[in-house]
Amino acid sequence: MKLRLFNPGCELEVANGSPFFQLPKNPAMIEDDLSVLPMFFSNNGDYIIVNQIPNEDFISFWRNYYNVCFIKSDSRLPLSDVSFDGFEPWGHSPRAWHIAERFKSMFPANYGFGFKPSQKMLFNRKTSTELFRLFVEKSNHLDIFPTEQQAPFVTNDAKRAIEYFNYATNRFGGVVFKALYGSSGRGVRIFRRNDLSSNILQWTNFVIKSQGGVACEPLFNKVRDFSAHFDIVGHKPVFRGFSRFETTESGFYRCSKVKKYDEVEFFDLSVAENFVNILKRCLAHSPYCDIYNGPLGIDCMVYSENEGGLKINPCVEVNCRYSMGRLAMDVSHLVADNSIADFYVLQDTDIEQFAQQKPVFDDGKLVSGFLRMTPSNAQRFAAGILAKPLNQ
Repeated sequence: MKLRLFNPGCELEVANGSPFFQLPKNPAMIEDDLSVLPMFFSNNGDYIIVNQIPNEDFISFWRNYYNVCFIKSDSRLPLSDVSFDGFEPWGHSPRAWHIAERFKSMFPANYGFGFKPSQKMLFNRKTSTELFRLFVEKSNHLDIFPTEQQAPFVTNDAKRAIEYFNYATNRFGGVVFKALYGSSGRGVRIFRRNDLSSNILQWTNFVIKSQGGVACEPLFNKVRDFSAHFDIVGHKPVFRGFSRFETTESGFYRCSKVKKYDEVEFFDLSVAENFVNILKRCLAHSPYCDIYNGPLGIDCMVYSENEGGLKINPCVEVNCRYSMGRLAMDVSHLVADNSIADFYVLQDTDIEQFAQQKPVFDDGKLVSGFLRMTPSNAQRFAAGILAKPLNQ
């Protein structure tokens, strides 16, 4: 029986380092509104930590699919006849382990509690940058992958970052700056022209001062986003599949396809197999396998070059945690075989629009409409599956 926690701001928590860190307003609201999502990775009897127990309608509906329990972080403890054999947060962080500390008496006496300082590097974009460069080396510079000149780099020198800004906008038509700790579009600045403003300088200096550096990379001409999903088991990477996802223009996550893809779209199966094998070799020689066990997703990209050829960016971002793309893959069994579906994270007025599309089921599986996967009493955010029959 596992104790689970949804903490999508884990990168910010790791960057701060304090177990008492308070998330900014928006990430905190996402955590509260979507706190039940670990349910969809759970086994029977697992407990999910939430700030508010979901309403009875939500619990009774989902109990037909997932027999889990919800517990508030401030519940009176210990619970009688309840014991946990593991803690699985969305992502490991000092704050996550501090929350779990309240439940320590319900774990075996020898269970290792606490965030390991060595794991901080797993969330640092410097580590993912090194994985990118290792991939280019192990791919033998195949022409469907980026060159060394397109590899990202990390600097703690604002002057060098600005020099790269001028170079990349002239050479590649744009540049992307990323804070060392962040994900899902947080801490990312995309520039499509050489317009060096005071705001860019200010943001770059702030990131370097607060996080010790900034990651710089060319702006790729994106055709499609996708992720490669692994489990690190016994310090070895096990491939679980591809998922496709969509983001907004500014890079924020919007939705994922609820389906397991066995190949990379636009490329034949042999390319996909070679791609996965190279990634596995790179991961096996990286800190991700040395000091971590658990789910890991690598965001990738199909992009086009000026001459029109399609290529694959093998490592846009590494998520050393659970992810929405992985969740979308793992809930594919909820959708009817002859339907297609997307998993969405929604906010504000979008929620009302999607909710108007009433879910239709056949033999317990979603055929069409919107199946909400989070309680209806959310403040701002919701998640769910929007499906339609293949013939529509």
